[in-house]
Amino acid sequence: MRRALIVVGKAPVAGKTKTRLVPPLSHEDAAALSTAFLIDTLSTALSLGWERTTLVHPRGQASLLQGLVDPQVHLLEQPKDGLADALAYAFEQHFAAGFTYVTLIGSDNPTLPAETIRAAAAALESGADLAIGPTVDGGYYLIGMRRQHLGVFDGIDWSTPRVFMQTLERASQLGLRVHRVREWYDVDEVQDVERLERELASSPRGVAPRTRAVLELSRTARAD
Repeated sequence: MRRALIVVGKAPVAGKTKTRLVPPLSHEDAAALSTAFLIDTLSTALSLGWERTTLVHPRGQASLLQGLVDPQVHLLEQPKDGLADALAYAFEQHFAAGFTYVTLIGSDNPTLPAETIRAAAAALESGADLAIGPTVDGGYYLIGMRRQHLGVFDGIDWSTPRVFMQTLERASQLGLRVHRVREWYDVDEVQDVERLERELASSPRGVAPRTRAVLELSRTARAD
């Protein structure tokens, strides 16, 4: 059994990353927070001890990411722009490389517990064709497969609240057995950051340490 966890992410750049958080954050703080999200997510991914952890990223960013992420992380450049193509390409490449179970997560949910990812993988090992984790805004933060079913990415209105339900509809049309894991949230808007801060305030210090540190620095700077 060979398992792969793919993280979808990109190199944080001030003025181009997490701009919906500006204000109250500065562009520099938003980029720092995006960096923290990526590092914390990859740390969780590596803690699983699976056979491969991959970061799939936009074209032209490999040199920026090499100095940022853990050297154990395999970098995979997407050949085209667009989320659907990136997801399909990532799954296609990993199944072609002989991985038995392939799970993909986003990098905008830094407090996502490793146990949730393990639960998705366990469902695939138990016979589910597709494992999926919905987000509170109607998308999904996790999708996993035990065979290549790239049709689940077709005909989806990406970046809308319809993504999760449309994906379930596609899975049903393809005759796939689907297992849902717990709902989680992406950090895209200011209210999401507020929710993240509340969660971290009641969580052990070891949860998302890089994100926690950046938020604490940003909060101090805004207070000054």
